[in-house]
Amino acid sequence: MDLRRGQVARMIIDAHVHVLPDSLRERRDEIARSDPWFAACHEGERRIASVDEVLQAMDAAGVERSVCFGWPFADAALCAAVNDHLGAAQREHPDRIIGFGCVNPASPDAVEELRRCADLGLHGIGELNSDAQGFSLEDPRISAAVEVSVALNLPWTLHCSEPVGHQYAGKGTMTPDRVVAFAMRHPELRLICAHLGGGLPFYAHMPEIAQVCRRLWFDTAAGPFLYEPTAYRTVIDLVGADRLLFGSDYPLLAVARYMTAFTAAGTSDAERRLVCGDAMAALLGLS
Repeated sequence: MDLRRGQVARMIIDAHVHVLPDSLRERRDEIARSDPWFAACHEGERRIASVDEVLQAMDAAGVERSVCFGWPFADAALCAAVNDHLGAAQREHPDRIIGFGCVNPASPDAVEELRRCADLGLHGIGELNSDAQGFSLEDPRISAAVEVSVALNLPWTLHCSEPVGHQYAGKGTMTPDRVVAFAMRHPELRLICAHLGGGLPFYAHMPEIAQVCRRLWFDTAAGPFLYEPTAYRTVIDLVGADRLLFGSDYPLLAVARYMTAFTAAGTSDAERRLVCGDAMAALLGLS
C-alpha cells in the first residue's frame, strides 16, 4: 500500500520500528538465553529486521522516514552496540532513518551513554521497557537520566501496557497509572507512550488526566492486535490528532493494516496527515 497515492501526509513517518545490527542478529540464541524478555518476544521464527529490510519495507509502503529503535537491553554493552549501529545507519541514510538510542536509565553508565547518543546524532531514547531493563518509573536511579535527557533535548519512548485484558509476549507493568505519575513528576521530559500508552488516553474523560495526556504523545504500535479501529477515533477526540503518532512496530506488523484501520475509524484527511507524519515531524523539529 503506497501511502503517497493518498497524500496522507507531507512526510510519512513511522514512529516505531525495531532494527538490530547483523552482529547481534547472529547472536540471537545467545542473547535469548541471558535475556528472558528478548527470548519471549522473539520465539520461533519471529523476524528481527536489518536496516536494509526496513528501507525496503519503507519503499514498498511509501514511508519516507522511520524512527528506529534497537531493543530495550539491560546490558550496557548491547545498548552501546545498538547505538553505534543506529548512528551509522542515520549517517548513511539521513533522510530515511531517525535513530533513537538504547539506554538502560538505571545503569551506572546511563548518563555517559545518553551523552554519547547525543554525540552520535540520535534524536531520542527508546523504546524503554522497565520490565526488560530492570527498573521502575518510581526508581530514583533514573532521575539523573531524566535530567540529562531534558538537557540534551532527547524525548523518551516508553513501552506501555494495558492493566487489563489478555496476556501476551511483551505485556508488562508500565501501566497508565505509573506513566501518569511519572509524567507529573517530570513535566519537562517529552514522552511518547507506545502502544497507545496502555490505554491511557481513554482516561482523558477525567479532566486531570486530560491535562496530562495533552502534553504526551501516543503511538499506535501493535494497535491492531489490541483495539478496534474506533480506538483511534476516540484518542483523537480526547487528546487531539497532533498527539497520536502512526507507529507500525515493524517487523511485527505491516503498514497497510494501520492505514485500513485509520480509514475505518473515520479519520479525516487533515487528521491522517497529523497522525501519519506531521505530528512526529513537529515533535522532532524535522523539516
